[in-house]
Amino acid sequence: MKKFLVDSMLGKLAKWLRLLGYDTIYTDIKEPNKLKAFLEKDYIFLTRQHKWIHYRIFKHQPIYLVNANEPKTQLAEVIKRFKLEFSPRRFCSRCVICNVPLIEKEKEEVEIYVPEYISHTFSYFKVCPRCKRVYWAGSHQKRMQEFLKKIGFL
Repeated sequence: MKKFLVDSMLGKLAKWLRLLGYDTIYTDIKEPNKLKAFLEKDYIFLTRQHKWIHYRIFKHQPIYLVNANEPKTQLAEVIKRFKLEFSPRRFCSRCVICNVPLIEKEKEEVEIYVPEYISHTFSYFKVCPRCKRVYWAGSHQKRMQEFLKKIGFL
């Protein structure tokens, strides 16, 4: 499965890729050697900065210059360019903040951390083991799926 390293100008794109279940590191890399270390670990570098493609050491490395300005258009561009495929199993499987795989939890384990209405309405929850953020399949997931259908990803 593809892994992405996303520069500081593409934060919303990083969140979208994490929502789709892709390992996506969001960072502000300034040192060519640090970038090279990630690329040697099979990460694809997504950037809006032209400077990176001009370094000789990256001539044959997976660096992609994202052209679109708007995050959803950027996502559509990356999906098309890298032929990404939707996986229901991976959808919403990573923390959008930490990039860590989420862990399924019982309602009783999370009900003190979510609004009462949410704990009464939903029975399926996931939690980030790092930041402890709680996730559930609310209306926002339906809107995300509608957008993904609109761009032909679903």
